[in-house]
Amino acid sequence: MKRILLSTILLLLLMTGFEGCKKFLDVKPKGLDLIKRIDHYNGLFNNTNLYSFINVRSVPGSLPFIIGYPGAPVLMSDDVFSSAAYLSTQPLPYQNAYQWKDDLFQEEDESSEWGTFYSQNYIYNVIANGVMDATDGTMQQKKELLAEAKANRAYMHLMLVNYFAKPYNATTSSTDLGIPLLTVADAGASNFKRASVKEVYELIISDLKTAIPDLPTRTVNRARLAQTAGFYLLGQTYFWMGDYTNALIQLNLCLSSLPNHTVGVSLYNYNTTMATWTTTGQAWVGANKYPAQTLSNENIYLKIMSLNFATARNTVYLKPNVYGLFSANDLRKRFYFNNSTTNAVPAPGLAGQQRNGPISVNWGPNLPDLYLMIAECKARANDLTGAKADLETLRKTRMPLAEATVTAATQDALVKLILDERKREFAGTGFRWFDMRRLWNDTKYNNVDASHPLGGSTFTLKAERLAMRIPPAILKLNPGMPDNQ
Repeated sequence: MKRILLSTILLLLLMTGFEGCKKFLDVKPKGLDLIKRIDHYNGLFNNTNLYSFINVRSVPGSLPFIIGYPGAPVLMSDDVFSSAAYLSTQPLPYQNAYQWKDDLFQEEDESSEWGTFYSQNYIYNVIANGVMDATDGTMQQKKELLAEAKANRAYMHLMLVNYFAKPYNATTSSTDLGIPLLTVADAGASNFKRASVKEVYELIISDLKTAIPDLPTRTVNRARLAQTAGFYLLGQTYFWMGDYTNALIQLNLCLSSLPNHTVGVSLYNYNTTMATWTTTGQAWVGANKYPAQTLSNENIYLKIMSLNFATARNTVYLKPNVYGLFSANDLRKRFYFNNSTTNAVPAPGLAGQQRNGPISVNWGPNLPDLYLMIAECKARANDLTGAKADLETLRKTRMPLAEATVTAATQDALVKLILDERKREFAGTGFRWFDMRRLWNDTKYNNVDASHPLGGSTFTLKAERLAMRIPPAILKLNPGMPDNQ
């Protein structure tokens, strides 16, 4: 490969206020010499495009435009189904994603699943590689920005390895193909190689462990990664690896550091707030007054995923068995409506529960996921009392108190209840994909529904498609880079 994702690198140079780079073989792209002062490096983090998982391109002389979202997991999750009529309105890669096809992308496709994370990673590398040489600023300021950049770099690699590599397996991780590791902002770099899954996770853990001590202890902005989010991301990394012992240590540190989140982090009690979020007599509008993700008290750190492309356009619906997990008075049901009973146009011969709001969710560190991860880790460690308490902490804010109490006589029963709660809390958001990968090889708790119905046919998920194949455009630029099976 002469350059990995040249368009992506150009995008980032323009997005962050650099001059257009005409020659990508320069060791130091034109415009980087403008980044000298501590305010310059700090300002790079304040780019609003970094608040979301989104693939954006800027072109000199015109407004930025959205290429797409890394949204294939929304279609690949096992909690949704679709119809041929509505699925056909989506781009071909998303149609292929729903069918769990081997090849999602054509050679001409620019994959946002690949480009989004490497694009943002480039900015974080610009900061990580240069901030310690800033011409002003204190050593503490420099170390804080370096830590923030490294923690975000770890996060981007964590997302990529959970799109394009096999689920973590301690036995095979040293030989399983991972992703290219990018730790230098060098637009002239070439010949990228895929590191092993083990090497990718080692980089992620190393970056986070190195970063956490220097991250700001007080979170003053949900769009900036501070120590609370650092603990969360390290805990989430272990959680996705199936290392629940180490995950619990970090997640508990995250929980105990929440009082340092000066903008406030707390669960919304739907028993009192849901009525203020909904429009009377318009069920299809849903919780349209739910706070913007940038303002939501439940968010620790922002990485917003738009669901508009899949949910509000009748593309996917909750499977009946997933919708059936909600009790009659579970207020999370207000986020969905039956498309055959409202003014929405129903899919031909199909009725299903469609998500109607909010149509963007935070995939970044958030409080509901924190409580559910901690509860599962405790349950797996046979701390049933602690796990039950954490699970009920969330449930008491989602339904009437009388229904929130859980009864589980055994460890297995409680773990399964927590896994069902994860399905309810994140239904239709695409976040289920990461649980599917994590649980696929879990002989005791695998709850993956490996089937997608479509127009009288059924598509079945196979183990190989827990990892997306590398986009052909990337393989073409990287001769010799092996693809996934």
